[in-house]
Amino acid sequence: MIADFKFGALVVFSLGLLLLIGSLSAGEVLEDVVERRFPLDPSGTFSLRAIDGTVEIYGTDSREVKIIATKKAFSPERLNAIAIRVDARQDSVNIETTPPPAPRHHFSDRSGTVEYTINVPQTARIARVELPHGELVIDGMRGASIAANLGSGQLVTHNCFCDQTIHVKQGALNVFFDWMEERLISIEGEIEDGNMLARLPTDAAFHLHAVAKGGHVSSDFSSMESRKRGDALEINEVIGDAPATKLSLRASEGNIHISEVIW
Repeated sequence: MIADFKFGALVVFSLGLLLLIGSLSAGEVLEDVVERRFPLDPSGTFSLRAIDGTVEIYGTDSREVKIIATKKAFSPERLNAIAIRVDARQDSVNIETTPPPAPRHHFSDRSGTVEYTINVPQTARIARVELPHGELVIDGMRGASIAANLGSGQLVTHNCFCDQTIHVKQGALNVFFDWMEERLISIEGEIEDGNMLARLPTDAAFHLHAVAKGGHVSSDFSSMESRKRGDALEINEVIGDAPATKLSLRASEGNIHISEVIW
């Protein structure tokens, strides 16, 4: 059942659709899809606490948050147990996702994921995105900042011209720019177990400080002599003149590579 939306009030939608309950073949995945829109000031804040699945967030020119959520599970009971709650106000939109309860028995059905595709005003601040396991993509943001945490999987930010604080516990962390702009940007990326890749255009100007405690750091922008060694644990250097972008990257166990993209 979907609760009525009232401006400034807590909105709860369970994403419930009538499901045909009959004999299901083994491994058949049930889906429940809903689309909702909520107004948000261009300078407002957005936050999301997700469960296992995928999250794609895109910055747009609109003055609203558009949410497409797809719940997936192997049984109607677990599908309907996934709850999505939205606290929507003019200056903030907060989404909280609750997974199905943990099964009592080891071999019981543990299914239950949500795939999010979300459009937000590109100048909004992403105050918090949390995803336990899966893939997280944030694209085209220009607000004050981004804060995102991923348990395991892959996290990608693409053409996000804003401060970034991004963290991955295990998997891969990627920071991609197709072009650079003269905006003061500070990017703090950390991965505990896995590899990190930053991809920037060949004419980029930036200050790089990258440390790989249990791996190595390499940069296409470094001198040929430095690249030939290939055993650096830390790189701290300035690329170009008067850089406006600062990259602070850290890997506890894994490698960091700064890639030069030539178009």
